[in-house]
Amino acid sequence: MPKLKSIVLLGCLLVCLTEVGFAQTPHQTSPGPPSSSVASSPEAQLLRAILDELRVQRAALQRTYVNAYRAQMLTERMARQQARIDSLTEEITQLKTVAQQLQDYSQDENELKDLLATINETADPIQRASLLQSYNSLKRAIERQREYARQEAERNRERQQQAELALQVEKTKLAELQDQLEALDREFDKQLGEPRKTR
Repeated sequence: MPKLKSIVLLGCLLVCLTEVGFAQTPHQTSPGPPSSSVASSPEAQLLRAILDELRVQRAALQRTYVNAYRAQMLTERMARQQARIDSLTEEITQLKTVAQQLQDYSQDENELKDLLATINETADPIQRASLLQSYNSLKRAIERQREYARQEAERNRERQQQAELALQVEKTKLAELQDQLEALDREFDKQLGEPRKTR
């Protein structure tokens, strides 16, 4: 944040000027008890005005430091939040891919069709019976595999729903952090007397 560096440099300059002003004030004051004429002289009034302005600037600088620290913390939190969002997004993508694979029965169907066609083309009763037994065994294995795939798909669907809900929560948190950072940014602009830039 380049603006933050400028603010810190300006703050250091103001602090130095404040310290110099306070250090030089005793030497510039004539010795002896203060009189009402000296206290009300234009030089004394100007000095008080300068000191008051420096106090105001010092208070503004302290607020700037606090806001700068908050901005840094918000930026770090936003980075962690974005990492969680990226992780959940990747997990959802993988779950969708697995769901598609679990629902793909085309290869099993083709194997059954090919074996059935071979059975219908076989005239030898013994060979035909052997093929029919293989067909029934393959069909039962495919049914067991489909049942397992159905259960896995159900668990996969539940996990995907949970991940999607968590993703929405994390996106909402990120949006709130962005709003807070933008509010600090507006406060920086206000302190510097700059017009609000259009985003």
